[in-house]
Amino acid sequence: MAQLLRIPQMRFYILGDVLSNFGDFALFLAMAIWVKTLTGSTAAAGLVMFSFAGGSLVLPLSGLLVDRFRRRPLLAASYLSSAAVVLLLLLVRDSGDVWLVYVIMFLYGALGSVTGPAQNAFLPTVVPQEQLGDANGVVQAMRGLLRIFAPIIGAGLFAWHGASVVVVIDAAVFTLAALAVLLIRVAEPAPVRSGERWLAETGAGLGFLRDNAGLRRLIVACALTMLVIGFFESIGFAVVTEGLSHEPTFLAVLGAVQAVGTIVGGSLAGEVIRRTSERALVIIALVMVGASSLMMTAPLDAVVLAGMLVLGVAAPWIVIGATTSLQRRTPEDLRGRVFAAFEFGVTVPQVASIAVGAGLIAAVDYRVLLLVVCLVVLASAALLGLGRTAGQTPEPSQAPSVEEEAGQPGR
Repeated sequence: MAQLLRIPQMRFYILGDVLSNFGDFALFLAMAIWVKTLTGSTAAAGLVMFSFAGGSLVLPLSGLLVDRFRRRPLLAASYLSSAAVVLLLLLVRDSGDVWLVYVIMFLYGALGSVTGPAQNAFLPTVVPQEQLGDANGVVQAMRGLLRIFAPIIGAGLFAWHGASVVVVIDAAVFTLAALAVLLIRVAEPAPVRSGERWLAETGAGLGFLRDNAGLRRLIVACALTMLVIGFFESIGFAVVTEGLSHEPTFLAVLGAVQAVGTIVGGSLAGEVIRRTSERALVIIALVMVGASSLMMTAPLDAVVLAGMLVLGVAAPWIVIGATTSLQRRTPEDLRGRVFAAFEFGVTVPQVASIAVGAGLIAAVDYRVLLLVVCLVVLASAALLGLGRTAGQTPEPSQAPSVEEEAGQPGR
């Protein structure tokens, strides 16, 4: 990791990523609290995240945009646009303006649908191929920490001086993120236009994943995992209050242990990939998630805390393994659309699982839900493992050129 951080452009990339994700995570909770304060409605507050998630519906078009422009200026423009959109929240005055919060959060989510694929497509230009696993590990470790601490900071700023200070700081953070990206000095290849109709171009990423057996299995396994991983959002309360007989505030302890695991996992991911493969990293992580689910059924603090540590290591490994595999195996001119298709394929199941988990936790014992999580993630691991033993060829370490891709419709 130290060797990676000696690369100047990687330092600026990480800075931009940290700043933009801090802006995201600090804003979400603060906006939900604000809407709750304005309306008194918990349901209205919940619509804040729903509106943001709705922005992911534009992912297919976002992927095409990422592949039609150089990623560095596109990323900077996306960050600056996010800053401008966030500032529109200053127009909200009372409960009659809450609809504007929803519209702005949808636009904010739509811009995030550009940022995510652009970041993942741009990273292979920033670091050498052999360091992609380490780079993705650092990125995921930092994001894991931000998911825990940034919302607390955002809520604290809101409690201190209201929504306006959160909005202004968030806009400033995105402006600084854009500056960090513009300081990256790399030679980006010019975008390649296929000459196909826009509908065929838009669907090329999904077609690439469909026709590549190894990546197809990887995406299906990740999507299946996301169908249950959202259960943890609701299960945590039951584990703490019912299983361990603690106050809900004990969740903060579990979160801190998970954060430690995230740091460890991000630091070790690159080395595990070098010793095995991206696919093996995902398989190991899925087995670890299954083990952590079983550990959280125990009515013992030490066992549950150990399970959260294992989960903290495993969760980013799934993302790191999948992301690195896609970066190495996807042609440069398709990366935006491939990552857009990947994000769409995992975001929709994850959002659905959060909603389903919230409904089931009131009617089903949390231990049963944890067992379901365990069975599904182990089935996903078996799907990937059987793919390797069924005679698939080893994963190449370099992305194939367009000419080397056979059987790709519309390319």
